[in-house]
Amino acid sequence: MLLRIVLVEPQIPGNVGAVARVMANFGIDDLALVKGCEITGEGFARSKSGRPILEKLQRFETMQEALADCDIVIGTSGIRAEGDKRWFRAPQNVKKINELIDSRDRPALVFGRENYGLYKDELALCETTVTIPTSPDYPVLNLSHAVGILLYEINRNLKVKEPRRRKSVSQEEFERLVDRIIGMLENSSYPKRKLARSKTTLRRLISRGNPDQGEYENLMGIFKAIKEGKRDED
Repeated sequence: MLLRIVLVEPQIPGNVGAVARVMANFGIDDLALVKGCEITGEGFARSKSGRPILEKLQRFETMQEALADCDIVIGTSGIRAEGDKRWFRAPQNVKKINELIDSRDRPALVFGRENYGLYKDELALCETTVTIPTSPDYPVLNLSHAVGILLYEINRNLKVKEPRRRKSVSQEEFERLVDRIIGMLENSSYPKRKLARSKTTLRRLISRGNPDQGEYENLMGIFKAIKEGKRDED
């Protein structure tokens, strides 16, 4: 899937840079601007690893040109517009985004101006719109935040590479660790009448902690050093 992010008349270069940055976070590199501001040093500074995205962004004079090779156009709306129901489409929750782009080869997500969003005629060019649930007292998100949330929703079902499985200690090593600690207690002032109960407690604690091989070796080294006592001063 080749996803295009379309910004309609963005006003602040820094916002465009921040959009490029969040696009890089999610591995999206197709950024298109419909008119809008020039990219200044502030924009490049805020783009961080998204700088190559800014350097190759495409500019268009109209939305139609920016969307010509896309197979579905999804607009974004922070406020439900009022007016002619023939063009108005009630925005869907952002969680529906994957259903909307499923099986599409080249979807486009369209974001409007920072101060107003998309105009009616621009929304009419979108097959559907989505909205991000926000507080009614302050519903409009920063441009890059809105882009980031939509890209997160698109990627949230991707499988995350699991860390390498730890090698657990064997039962023999487990018993050796418990015996090492109990042996230290037997040679201390710890009451002997409490040793049996303490051994059971230790076994349960260590079992719940499920130490791996590295942790086992580290613990055994610690207890060995304690048993051998204070090191000689150089």
